[in-house]
Amino acid sequence: MNVLLVNPPSSNVFTTFGMSLPPMGLLYVAASLEAAGHRVVVRDLQIDPDGLSANDLRNADAIGISADTTRVKKAMAFARRAAASNRPVIMGGPHPQFMSEEVLGSGSVDYIVKGEGEQVFVDLLAALSRKDDPAGVNGIVYRDGHRILETPNAPPPDVEKLPFPARHLVDMHRYSATLDDRPLTPVITSRGCPSACRFCSSSSFFGRGWRSRTAASVLAELEEVYERYGFRAVAFTDDNFTLAPQRVVEIADGIREQGYDLKWWNFSRVDTIVRNPEMVRAMAASGSTMVYLGIESNNEETLRSLGKGAKTGEADQAVKLLQGSGIGVYGSYIIGNLNEAGADVKETIDMAIRLDTDVAQFSILTPYPGTELYEEIKGRIFTRKWKFYDGLHLVFRHPRINRHLMQYLLINAFTRFYRRSRKAKEGFKSAGRRSNMTVGKVAACVCDLLF
Repeated sequence: MNVLLVNPPSSNVFTTFGMSLPPMGLLYVAASLEAAGHRVVVRDLQIDPDGLSANDLRNADAIGISADTTRVKKAMAFARRAAASNRPVIMGGPHPQFMSEEVLGSGSVDYIVKGEGEQVFVDLLAALSRKDDPAGVNGIVYRDGHRILETPNAPPPDVEKLPFPARHLVDMHRYSATLDDRPLTPVITSRGCPSACRFCSSSSFFGRGWRSRTAASVLAELEEVYERYGFRAVAFTDDNFTLAPQRVVEIADGIREQGYDLKWWNFSRVDTIVRNPEMVRAMAASGSTMVYLGIESNNEETLRSLGKGAKTGEADQAVKLLQGSGIGVYGSYIIGNLNEAGADVKETIDMAIRLDTDVAQFSILTPYPGTELYEEIKGRIFTRKWKFYDGLHLVFRHPRINRHLMQYLLINAFTRFYRRSRKAKEGFKSAGRRSNMTVGKVAACVCDLLF
């Protein structure tokens, strides 16, 4: 079959100031489809908003669309366009899975793939080509007339056996992400999350079991990225890259043994960094340049409420260890937890300034569909305009902080952090240059922040 896969664009504040990356989920699905004998076209509308043509739709036998919460409105617009072509429309991603009635009720989407789509998508296309009953395909939600039916979950794929993502289906060098002024591309080395952070849907989407690739498998992909595509910087974008410290050491040692001139960054937890100084030293020796830490708060009650296992004092230790090893820190902070008042938020801002991380990201607590938080406070939600679920807007009635004060606190957090020194200002300006910042983009950001 001819399969068209579409990645909708984003239009929120983060992407205005941020950097574009290839749609790895779609490229993994594309690789599995190609391995099963299908012909695949990928259109990434994030880097080419006008890249989807009428010919793409006419030539496709099936159309797949990826969607998360902030992009679902645009995803649905493309679904309506695709449905008019009388091709089966298949949607994947966390938002369609957790809001399946909303998505299927639109009448534009025929099937939703639950969880990881590599094998499920292949099985669904096989059933469609044979005109079999889709009820026999595990891992989908679908419309049958006026009914919405859900099949049992499919088993998670063996990440060690999955083909490398089909990077050849997009122009890898059109993406703007950089690290130390080097073009950067993502690599995913594991899936699943054993943590139970109440604001995150990862464990619901991928499962609580952690499935990691071996160091040898990761190094084989790094060789492809380095030699075939010419990248000298990578981002390990899985949620739990450092969950097995010895595996990280093996990957780091492999990078050095191969003689790669490689810079890299990854996500990690504060407590993992503190407990594994040997891992940190191995990372630094192999080119680790930046670690993203979910610091979140200066309040232990908040950390417990969010489901984070770290203690407040550990953040200081983790930042000191990383920076002392020559690794920069990208600190992430959540403001406006349910127990917090304005004074608590100000303490978190003070903490961010005291820690003096290289980058700080402040996000308002947001109840994403599929999270424990969403289920707890969905009666308090006052808007389901999904584009505002970007961490920069308060979308529910907070028990102690009103919406306007929350927006002020968020703006104050960024202003205080990035005006505190010349180094911070230069970092902010550099981010603006990388994302081609314009007065128009800044004005759009301001309008969005103020709803």
